[in-house]
Amino acid sequence: MSLSGVRKQYIQLNPVNAVSNGVYSPGSGIPLIKFDISSSAAPMFLQGDELRINGKITCAGVTNTGKNFVDNFAGRFASCIDTITISSKRLNQVIERVNNYWRVVPSVISALHGNEDLSTVLAHEGGHHQTNFLARHEMVANQDNKGKSFSSRLYTGCLNSGQMMDLSQAGMGGLVIEILLKPNVSYVFGTDAATNSSTFQLSDLTLTCPLYHTAAGAAAAAETFAFNSLSTIFQTVNSSTSVIALTPGLKQVSSIFANFMNTAEIGNQSFNSCRLGNIGQVRALRFSINGALNPLQYRLLTNEEANDNLAPAGKQYRARCMIDRNYLEATNIDRWSNTGRTCLAWNAWNAGVIDRSQTANNDGASQGTANGVGILYDHNGTGVDFSQQVFSMELEASGDDLDGTAAKAQGCYLVFLNKNQIIMSQNGIEVIR
Repeated sequence: MSLSGVRKQYIQLNPVNAVSNGVYSPGSGIPLIKFDISSSAAPMFLQGDELRINGKITCAGVTNTGKNFVDNFAGRFASCIDTITISSKRLNQVIERVNNYWRVVPSVISALHGNEDLSTVLAHEGGHHQTNFLARHEMVANQDNKGKSFSSRLYTGCLNSGQMMDLSQAGMGGLVIEILLKPNVSYVFGTDAATNSSTFQLSDLTLTCPLYHTAAGAAAAAETFAFNSLSTIFQTVNSSTSVIALTPGLKQVSSIFANFMNTAEIGNQSFNSCRLGNIGQVRALRFSINGALNPLQYRLLTNEEANDNLAPAGKQYRARCMIDRNYLEATNIDRWSNTGRTCLAWNAWNAGVIDRSQTANNDGASQGTANGVGILYDHNGTGVDFSQQVFSMELEASGDDLDGTAAKAQGCYLVFLNKNQIIMSQNGIEVIR
């Protein structure tokens, strides 16, 4: 888009489903937040990566010294979000829906940002921190219902594509953004949080939208808009050699990444529902298409099981070099050489793998974990067609860690990054997935 004759404007919107007290929470019967961004006759473009949702979060039943935490990587805002849906206002057609948002954001934050980012920019945005302890300290502001403010971006593909979104009547026709909150039991966690039945609420909500305006007839509406959508699927693994196989039904998959947590902890307020769990001691990982190794013609191996003594008590080191490299490529949708800061450090407080049980830091009171797996298929082409092909991932772990029992079964949250294209015309839009 040419910037000649373009005027930039920031507008601030209130939720269209506003309530008299301005409070949104799963316990109040209003767990849905809805914003409308209107269209215009003249070309008008939204810069999605600068869009911010602002407000404050107030918790009840928490103390600054008790075992009550908010996940440090998800942050105080993303931790309370279940689903984000973005639709065309004029046509009421869904452009993108991100389910399990609270599992997507921790992987994105920990994989693509370093501890310096967590201590500065990200702390001011969505309340992201290096450790759960720092996230807990912020709860002191929740006393006496003062709340803690946030100004967070929304981590969806269409808002972070790097391309302006045409909201004019000849384009998307405006946007509708719907945010569904999680239950109370999945936000503040820890033994004290469970005992006190800790709750949360959001208030003073606004949406800051950076818009670019041009004079009528000065610029034609963009005919296409491309982005990588985030589609999530939940699976389980519970044996030392587990295979996840499915047909995603997506035509242009750029990459896939996954994170894990104990299935027995899901929905239990004593445990962290956003935790990027340790899986166990991983021996090997392989990715296949229709049963054949692809795109890597070999297994990703580790020496974790053979090096139990590599990490003395109280310390933690990573020994998943091959797995971590491909995981970082998948979350970044780019080659390893272009990977920047990351929290997957060799011996950082929130990084450890070796000698870490499946339940490491599940209650927030010990060192954290930042683990996941993934594979990059195509970072600059059309991706892989999984509309009819079978994606499979085989994970080999120590038999003691995945022994077939329900107590050690792992919930696997798969995230497929799929290239989408929106074709716009005066007659409407067509979303090609």
